[in-house]
Amino acid sequence: MKQLTIFGQQHLLQEKKSDKDAIERRSNTIIVNKYQKTTKTLLREFLAQLLCDKLLEIYDSIKAEGKVELFGDFDFEITENIDGKKSRIAKLKGNKVIIKLNAVALPESALKYIVAHEIGHTTSKRHTSKFWKTVGLIYPDYKKAQKLLNSSPLNLIQPQTRTITSET
Repeated sequence: MKQLTIFGQQHLLQEKKSDKDAIERRSNTIIVNKYQKTTKTLLREFLAQLLCDKLLEIYDSIKAEGKVELFGDFDFEITENIDGKKSRIAKLKGNKVIIKLNAVALPESALKYIVAHEIGHTTSKRHTSKFWKTVGLIYPDYKKAQKLLNSSPLNLIQPQTRTITSET
């Protein structure tokens, strides 16, 4: 059986043949119903939508806290690669945060740090003291999440699955 990490939680992955392509999420199980698309394609589409929804939720909560005045809204684009750099997980381009699909494996606190970090780049492109003050204003506990992110492997998903064998 395979496992998939979503927002820091392990989920079992089941594949079934079906008369339509779809994915179901039942508590800690992801069921891939395959018809024409591959499991990999269905998972990428599903995980990209989950990640985008979670990032928008995090961004909306940051705006609701009223700690930072933003000019315009931010968009999120989910991609498999950013500038061909393996270690880059996110990038701000205009008012769009580009984020790697593999970030879906990270816990919510790390995702909030990523969003705060990219918003911080609206005040400074470099990691200056002004930048870190902005990040700290948006997410006061960012250092803990930063450590969590830095300790996570950046090859989190392709999609990240692990085969689990049962002990006999």
